[in-house]
Amino acid sequence: MYEKSRAQGFGAEVKRRIMIGTYVLSHGYYDAYYLQAQKIRRLIAQDFTEAYTQCDVIMGPTSPSTAFKLGEKGDDPVQMYLSDIYTIAVNLAGLPGMSIPCGFGANDMPVGLQIIGNYFDEARMLNVAHQYQLATDWHNRAPHGL
Repeated sequence: MYEKSRAQGFGAEVKRRIMIGTYVLSHGYYDAYYLQAQKIRRLIAQDFTEAYTQCDVIMGPTSPSTAFKLGEKGDDPVQMYLSDIYTIAVNLAGLPGMSIPCGFGANDMPVGLQIIGNYFDEARMLNVAHQYQLATDWHNRAPHGL
């Protein structure tokens, strides 16, 4: 029962990432990888803390490319990881972040705008997203031909 319910709701990509994390922590790599990653994580968080002395939110692309069609890159884990490159630092720093639609690329697939808020400042981040959506209509549009 536990095994069935534990895996429910997780797609192949999520399961793959869980397995990689489990492997790194369980095969004697704790000191080599985990502790070093924690040090880097702290440096990333410090960089964001410094940035928020000069701005209220940070905005940029969610991904280096437009969205891809459902299942299009499921067989290529490296491409899946690379598509997350702009969101990794936010997750490592433990900051609130969100992605909202902000246009379409040349292939008529959506482009995401990432909005990153400061620690415990989710309300401001959500307000920025709301104001952006009041000023634009990207969130109401859909790609052609889907």
